[in-house]
Amino acid sequence: MVQPFDETRKGLNLGEGAGFLVLETEETMKKSEKKPLAVLSGWSNASDAYHQTASSPEGLGATLSMKGALEIAGLNPGDIDYINAHGTATPNNDLSESHGIKTVFGSSVPPFSSTKAYTGHTLAASGGIEAVFGILALNNGALLPNLNFKQAIEETGLVPVKTYSEGNTIKHILSNSFGFGGNNSTIILSKV
Repeated sequence: MVQPFDETRKGLNLGEGAGFLVLETEETMKKSEKKPLAVLSGWSNASDAYHQTASSPEGLGATLSMKGALEIAGLNPGDIDYINAHGTATPNNDLSESHGIKTVFGSSVPPFSSTKAYTGHTLAASGGIEAVFGILALNNGALLPNLNFKQAIEETGLVPVKTYSEGNTIKHILSNSFGFGGNNSTIILSKV
């Protein structure tokens, strides 16, 4: 059983799937008369180069990535309404990401969850799939529950969203995707 952000987490399950976004400029949107689903308002990539497969325990790369995306978007941490966390349910990743979240958001951590308990870890596809989840959450005011959570990680005490709800005011979503070698990416999706 995959248990993202749980003290007793033991690792991930692999999954298969795909998700992608089509990025367009305002100019091409006007020409095609399409209605955008969201705005990519911030993005960042950072590498802590801590280890070939592990993230730094204190979340240095995660922190740099989230701060960089906020800076590009021109937003403050308090502007984020929901975090779609990378949350692999591995001891290292969830602790590292939790420390990064606490460093960036302090005592005002917005609602957050990992959707990997639904999909498994789809490796390179996970960022695209989670961006799609982020857009659905943004447009439905939905907070997605973190399945199988029972007990907070002792070192950080963070508690993810545990129940599904719609109709929440969500203007900005931060979505993390972290990879081997300390390669950390964050995007911010904003309501149109």
